[in-house]
Parts: sequence; structure tokens; C-alpha cells
Amino acid sequence: MAYYAEKNFFEDEQLIELVTSILSGNLTMEWYAAQGAPLRARPADPRRGLTYEDCNLGPYGYDAIPEFIRNRYSMAARGSVLVTKLPDLGYTVNRRSDVWSDNVVALYEEAKARRWAPAVDLPWGELTGDDSVREKAMAQLCTLLEEVALVAMEMPSKWVFSINQEFLELKSFLCAQMIDEARHVEACRKRALASGQGLGRASAAAEQALKELLSAETYPEASLGMNLLLGSFVLAMYRALAALARTRADRLLGTLAMQDVARSVTYGVGHMRYHLAQQPAKVVALGEYLDRTEHVVLGIAGCPEFLEPLVLLAAGSLDAERVAAGSRFARHWFATALEEYFERAAAAGLGDRRRRSRLPRLDA
Repeated sequence: MAYYAEKNFFEDEQLIELVTSILSGNLTMEWYAAQGAPLRARPADPRRGLTYEDCNLGPYGYDAIPEFIRNRYSMAARGSVLVTKLPDLGYTVNRRSDVWSDNVVALYEEAKARRWAPAVDLPWGELTGDDSVREKAMAQLCTLLEEVALVAMEMPSKWVFSINQEFLELKSFLCAQMIDEARHVEACRKRALASGQGLGRASAAAEQALKELLSAETYPEASLGMNLLLGSFVLAMYRALAALARTRADRLLGTLAMQDVARSVTYGVGHMRYHLAQQPAKVVALGEYLDRTEHVVLGIAGCPEFLEPLVLLAAGSLDAERVAAGSRFARHWFATALEEYFERAAAAGLGDRRRRSRLPRLDA
């Protein structure tokens, strides 16, 4: 439904007269008499510059955000002087513990400080563009990783408008997540094309699994599924890519993407820890969400469009003995990623997932 301002400003004669008067030097100065709290933000560390943490002051600070936002639904900046008739933007996520994490401010600052540009920060000239098994496998892995990154970019974009403007640092971090994932889309796509192989085959299983994660009904579920569950395995995917790299370009692609995904995973753990500390009863519902959602990992990490290229990237050839060695690598990769996911779930306050998850059967 469209929103229309209460008046057509072209037809507001009083406003036009006021504009004309101001431009003639007759200032109203109403804004001058309505200043906010006179606090001064200074950089704690000049090398880092002025951060959001430095601006955590009085009514401007994120520490002042209450658990429930009851009377601020416009886009007015937190700490600004409110006036009448501010429009209601219809925010539906208005509880702090539904979105917040104690580390989100630091993660946002890190996202800015550690940004990188695939176009110039990866040495594309090192890629020879041969027709080897490894290059074909790499192109297919990048195809799958691009699919994952596209959906990971969609998740925060789906929720950012629904989240109250008071949580501006959190919303800023969600925008940084989108930029990170756009960067991964770019890097993986260019890697496949720079090799001369082109993009590989899309995965129906992976995309159906990704859609299920994207369709989470609440933000805590969406964050748990995308940042903690999927993020744990995507982090392991890029780590494997870096470990198996034979060129500096591939090693950098893997390690730089890892640092981006690590921020999302770290936020996911911190968000769940904060959420459950404030709403401990939600641990049951979120545990049940994982019960019915963990299967998506099989659809993504276990699909042939990912698992077979991983085996061949580790093997380096189609020789039977090398393929067997590559299969052992892939098996160890999954077991390690799974164990790391369980450890993060426990650290987030979700208990021992090893006892109730069906995923360990894949490593039997």
C-alpha cells in the first residue's frame, strides 16, 4: 500500500511563503532552540578514528536503547529532538533482544576496516586458465559459492526494513553483511570466468535448502539459520578453498572471504547468546527450529555440485588413488565443520546439539 504525505507540498502556500521568507534572510530559528544533549564524542584511539563505540554517549548511545521500543517508529535519528506528526514506518521488530549482540558494534567497525575489492586485491594475472580437473572443480565450487552468497545477501536485506531504526548500529552491520556477500558473489563469479571454464551447474538441492533458510518466520530464526548454522559450513568451505589453493589468487580469495564470513558467524553466536539471556524460554523453540532445519546442510554441503568438486580439488586428478585421498579430505572437512558448528551452538546457549542432531550420522 502506498503512503502519501498529509499534504501536497506544492500546494502548501504557507510553506512556499516560509521558504521565500527564509531565502530572504528571515530565519525562524526554531531548530536552534531545540538542541539535543550537548555531548562531545572523541576518538578513544586516533588510529581507529571516531567509532560508534566512541559515540555511545547518553541518549545517543546504544546502551540507552530499552528492551522494548514503544514510542519511536519513525526514521528520526536516535537522540534527536522529536516533533509531532512523524510518520510511522511500520517497524515490526521492536524488541532489542530479538536482534542485538554485544559484539555488533565492533563487528561493524571491523567490516569497514577490513574491506577488500576483488577486482584489484586478487592477482588475477596468476591464473593460467588451463583445462585441468582442478580448474573444472574450482569453477564448479565457485558456482555453488555464488549461489550461497546471493541468498546470504538476501537474508539481511529482507529484514533490515522491518527492524526499528533505533537499532541503527545493528542495521548498519546488516548492510555491511550485504556488501560482504556482494563481494563474494563478485569474487566467485570472476574466479570461474577468469579460469576460462565459465560457470558450472546450478544445484536444485542447494537452492531449495537455501530458500528454506531464507523463509524463516522470525528474525532470530533467520539469524540462527543463516549466520550460525549455514555460516559455520560456509566458513569451512572457504577455509578448504584456501588450504587447497595452488595460486596466491585462490589463497587470497579463500582467506579474505573467510574473514567476512567469520564476522557473520561471530554475530550469529553473539546474537543467540544475547537473545537467550533475555528470553531464556525461547531456547526450546529455537532448538526445534534447528531440529527441522539442520537438514539443509545436507542439501548444500552434501550436494554433488559441491562435494564432488571438493573431492577433485583435493585429489588433483581422476586417478582412483587420488580420488580416494580427496574423498578422505572431504570426509574430514565435513566432520570438522560439523564439530565447529556444535561448539558454536553450545557457546550460543543452545545446548548439546550432538545428542539431538541427525547430522552426525553423515560421519558414521
